[in-house]
Amino acid sequence: MSSMPRQGALSLAPSYYDALRRLTLELAGINLGANHAFLVETRLARLAREEGYDSLDAMVDELFQTGGSRLAVQVVSALTERNTHFFKDQTAFKRLRDVVLPDLHHKRGGGRIRLLSFGCSSGQEPYGMAMLLHQMREELEGLKVDIVGVDYPSQALERAREGRYTHFEVQRGLPIRDLVEYFETDNADWVVKDHIKDQVEFRDIHLLSKLDTLDDFHAVMFCGSLPHYSAPARVRVLRGLSGLVKENGYLILGEGESLSQMNFGFDRVTKNSGLYKKREVIIEPEIDPTLKIPNGRTTFEKDRKKPQKLKTSKS
Repeated sequence: MSSMPRQGALSLAPSYYDALRRLTLELAGINLGANHAFLVETRLARLAREEGYDSLDAMVDELFQTGGSRLAVQVVSALTERNTHFFKDQTAFKRLRDVVLPDLHHKRGGGRIRLLSFGCSSGQEPYGMAMLLHQMREELEGLKVDIVGVDYPSQALERAREGRYTHFEVQRGLPIRDLVEYFETDNADWVVKDHIKDQVEFRDIHLLSKLDTLDDFHAVMFCGSLPHYSAPARVRVLRGLSGLVKENGYLILGEGESLSQMNFGFDRVTKNSGLYKKREVIIEPEIDPTLKIPNGRTTFEKDRKKPQKLKTSKS
């Protein structure tokens, strides 16, 4: 079907599209491409209504005339919101279930671990992690797990905090048994039950900023976003994540995603790319140059020399 009628309905000037693309690349490190004008207007029109503007033009005019940082982040968040669903990356969840959690349980026993969903969008990934943990509760007996989901401040993140999804959203990737087990109905929506919701904390954060406001994690899931970043942004994000993962902790990427030749301190766990383990840093001991270095002696007894025979001169 031709897209010409849609293009005729667009209201923003072409210069605004170029400005929005530059803004998104600058703030999020993501290039929107040249053929997403209809998507741009659709998402921003929704944001304009939610933010109380009379029109899309009014919101965009304020954005570029005042340069408000909060509005800029809201706009970029709306433009980069991922179209996700429950258990979208089956391979990543399989690695979490079969490799990461059993290994952490073996090493930590009855301890506590922290898992991070980086770029969690509307929350399906971290809630999926909580559901998986509930299903594995007998295998992971004694292990306490905290789950944190982070993303740009946005309407999607607010929906994640609420744990509320439409019937269409829960149908995408969620088995019927999980829907019955972990959700309850509220009018036409489905809401995550408290025992799952209470396991997940959501935090606003600029994904390209310094991540030192976050604590360390034993495993990080970062699935489906890496290919959309520009090369400099990709390096910046992965370097930041490297600083968040504990030694011998895990980085789980999406199916088909891999680290570049800059491995950021990670080693591949399996033959296929996508699962990495943070390398343990071995600290070499410092040697005090003022100390005497052992010479290899294994005993403190003095060497006993055989007495030499005195030479006598012949008469």
